[in-house]
Amino acid sequence: MVFNFPCEPFPVCQEEAAADPAKMKDLERIKLYDEIKRIYQEGLVFFFEKNYVNAYSRFLDSQKRMEGLLEGISQSYLDRTSAMVRDAIERKDENAPDDLALVDISIEYGPNSRKRRDFQEDRAAPNEARRYDPRTFRYAKNKYHIEKNMEKGYEHLGLAREARTRALTVDSNLTREQKLLPVHRKNRIEMYMASVHFSRLAKQNAEFLYQLKYPFDNYALHNPTAKSENRPEKPGEVASIAGQKMVWTDNTYMLPKNLNPVFDLRVPERYRKDAADARNMIYSDEVDVNILFKYSKVKPNLIQ
Repeated sequence: MVFNFPCEPFPVCQEEAAADPAKMKDLERIKLYDEIKRIYQEGLVFFFEKNYVNAYSRFLDSQKRMEGLLEGISQSYLDRTSAMVRDAIERKDENAPDDLALVDISIEYGPNSRKRRDFQEDRAAPNEARRYDPRTFRYAKNKYHIEKNMEKGYEHLGLAREARTRALTVDSNLTREQKLLPVHRKNRIEMYMASVHFSRLAKQNAEFLYQLKYPFDNYALHNPTAKSENRPEKPGEVASIAGQKMVWTDNTYMLPKNLNPVFDLRVPERYRKDAADARNMIYSDEVDVNILFKYSKVKPNLIQ
């Protein structure tokens, strides 16, 4: 989590630090995480020395710091998840005539809609033209799953908000004389982690929405020119992923059946990191391995 979203406001703060690699280690959440690990390690040393007083002190300190770190991370996840789900149900490309928001799909492709009747109407193919754009048939086919993913996405987002609210109110029933105990901090940490878990599920629902609404956007991954579709509103161009251009069919890591989210052009680039994070991946590592070929001796030729 800290390596995918190391600071706030994200991604501006990370882009500024990326200009100087030395500053990457100084990003707020990475520094906090490293400090927590250092203190916890000191606790382990004292524990195995059987110096239990100092060990307990270090463990409590690391627990308190972890609580503070997760409080910020959980709020960041809620904010990004809310934006990702909201954008997924809206139009992705305002210039594409067949790009529709979810509410338009629900209304225009409902069971009794004119377009659904056009799809079902028999015609003599050689003599009668279609009364619809064949590309839009995906909306009728995927309508149920699009609506259910929106429903589940906001359901998971609601559960994430509820989990974080419970974390913040763990000590609400304590009297003035009572102190916040380690068990309370433990419960709070678990609730923050539950909030992150449900946020990740909601992100996956948003990712599925993009995949169902824009199946043709991965065209560039499956042809030897690596170009996107040549359409009136947007001429074909070589697809760029993480700043790299290549014939993507030559990339040994690009497996359509089990597509790594770093390659998925259906999902906007700003949200591919969220798609990787939802699978418990570190996005920068996935880019290094799959696109920059960090550990490969033979690399595909780049397109200039």
